Amino acid sequence: MIRRVPLIKPDLPPFDQLEGPLRTILDSGRVTNFGPVAESFEKEAGALLGTEVVAVSSDTTGLLLTLQALGIPPGARVALPSFTFVATAQAVLYAGAVPVFVDVEDDLTLSPADLEAVLHRHPDVAAVIGVHTYGLPCRVDAIREVTAAAAARASRPIPVLYDAAHAFGSSVDGRRVGGFGTAEIFSLSATKLLVSVEGGLVASADRDLLARLRRMRNYGLDPHYEARWPGLNGKMSELHALVGLLNLRRLDDLLAARQSRARYYLARVRERTGFATLPWPPEITHTFKDFTVLVTGPLAARRDAVLAFLDARGIETRAYFYPPVHEQQFFRRFADRPLPRTEALSRRVITLPFFTSISEAEMDHVVDGLREAERRVA
Repeated sequence: MIRRVPLIKPDLPPFDQLEGPLRTILDSGRVTNFGPVAESFEKEAGALLGTEVVAVSSDTTGLLLTLQALGIPPGARVALPSFTFVATAQAVLYAGAVPVFVDVEDDLTLSPADLEAVLHRHPDVAAVIGVHTYGLPCRVDAIREVTAAAAARASRPIPVLYDAAHAFGSSVDGRRVGGFGTAEIFSLSATKLLVSVEGGLVASADRDLLARLRRMRNYGLDPHYEARWPGLNGKMSELHALVGLLNLRRLDDLLAARQSRARYYLARVRERTGFATLPWPPEITHTFKDFTVLVTGPLAARRDAVLAFLDARGIETRAYFYPPVHEQQFFRRFADRPLPRTEALSRRVITLPFFTSISEAEMDHVVDGLREAERRVA
């Protein structure tokens, strides 16, 4: 019998914790429109991050609204990595802007050096978006310095946003993701460490920006029901906020469990296979939203065959993120140059099963599959 190991299992609160508060919500009839549970969720999430937050319906909605709230004009260029989930680029387009793709470093996060080159090549770039890939924070200090220099040359501000979809709980030298850049936007969907089933959070120290977002997530309406800003229905329901709030209160335990399991996984992959693992600097707290390895040697050209081999053994995998956005059909029109690291690394990635409750036996089974693939596929 084939042992099945799924790619993910969402972290959901026990039903006995949900039952009472859920009944209260349903009995009240107030299931959305900024109820007390959503307000509590925002308050507690902000306290944990050390900055204020606004709850929205998704990370994509948060990115879109934040770009619009910053006044990024239609047709303006926004720099972002191509190695990301397509939602990052879709949000840029929906905001009316034009994506300019930047290469990544070997750790698959935005390259400050290539960003600097892009900002020289396109001095009219209106904003920069970095992505904390798989929960590994970007080189935030270097990105800030490069962007600040470009802003000084242009004599105007260039906001830096972070698509922190994977990174609620991550930190750098004790500084939590959420306080970097002009704003950071989180996803709370079922694949993330902090799950609200569906939803997102925008974190920022700019209170005026957050005040605009609070209106824009409700169709841009003022208190007198007049639209004064662009907007859409980007609210978080009380039901989603409840799941998020209960998970938030156990975040430290979930994060510690994931880091412990990631250490075990990394050790086994390194000891028993020739697959390459990605950097995990000691000063980084990492959510490991995805646990990704790279094919090496003769297997480098046979990544898809490895994926098929693992699937036949009940091991669910993905190639996150292949193809990179600039090679996808809808976005090829914006690809103005090669991105060598992005193109090379995206063809070597294999995202393995990983979730908070994954067992050592399941991880060993995956590593056994990788080891067998090296013998059978190469």
